[in-house]
This record gives sequence, structure tokens and C-alpha cells, in this order.
Amino acid sequence: MASTLQPQILAFSADAGITKGKAVKSGTDFKHVAVGAANTDRCIGIIQNTPTTAEDVAEVAFPGGGAKVLLGETVAAGKDVCAHTDGTLVAVNAEGDQIIARLIEGGVSGDLVDAIVYYATAHASQ
Repeated sequence: MASTLQPQILAFSADAGITKGKAVKSGTDFKHVAVGAANTDRCIGIIQNTPTTAEDVAEVAFPGGGAKVLLGETVAAGKDVCAHTDGTLVAVNAEGDQIIARLIEGGVSGDLVDAIVYYATAHASQ
């Protein structure tokens, strides 16, 4: 399935190697990104390429467009996701989780699936 929304991509430098589809947050400075490592990290987007070393170009999908996201567990289509400890995306399940995307399609751990990138904070009613 192809993304139904065109990605909104901004380029940064990677703090280290990052796998395509992982959530990223601000890195060592405003020009760098690092892997999101917690469900409470305020991630800025989803990486759409695979920089292999520090300083490689990191193409980050921002809110307002689609993205390929790398799942860290089984998640159904339509669910909101946040960063896991390794930067993969997992289902939001607690108040305060920092949502980074909503899945267009579901999948299992290790799948690259389509999502809409957006920011929100999960509330108890979710």
C-alpha cells in the first residue's frame, strides 16, 4: 500500500546511524536528530532514509504528510503510535505518551507501514 499523503521532508544530520522508519527527536543541536528512546520523548518526526554514521543526511517526515514507520509490535490500522525504547513505533497505551503518528495500515513487529505524521499527547480517554 502506498502512502496516501505526500511526505513533508526536512533534512538534518544524524547523531549516529538510524534505521528507516524510526521516530527521531532533536539531537545534539538543532541541526541533528537522534533516535526517540521513550514513549514520553517529544519526537519531531519519522526518519525516511537510513543514515549509517554520524553526520550522514537524515530525511525526516514531519507533520502534515505521510511516512513509512517501523513497528516494534503488532499494531492495528487507525491506532496512534509513539516511540519505543529503540525508536520503533508502538501503540499508545498510557496518558502522557507522546503521539508521533496514526497508522494507515496495521502490521507486526519489523514491518514498515504507512502512517500520517502528527503531534499530540495521549489522554486517559484514549
